[in-house]
Amino acid sequence: MNDLVAWADALDTRWLLVVFLLIVDAWAIRLTLTSGAAPREKVKWTIVILFCPIFGPLFWYVLGPKPHFGSFRPRERP
Repeated sequence: MNDLVAWADALDTRWLLVVFLLIVDAWAIRLTLTSGAAPREKVKWTIVILFCPIFGPLFWYVLGPKPHFGSFRPRERP
């Protein structure tokens, strides 16, 4: 039982926040690199996301280039 309590104490909420931020940053960088923006814009937004891990993805979401997934057409109904 003491091992379980020690493990729960080691899993601090700060680590969960760090993992969450890493996932969000990786997602934002991936979507930035798949956007239709110019290469210079992609590099700029990637640097912003990396150096501002909390607010960078938020700025990108509001102001940055949107991802380009190719020509998407919904399927026609039969």
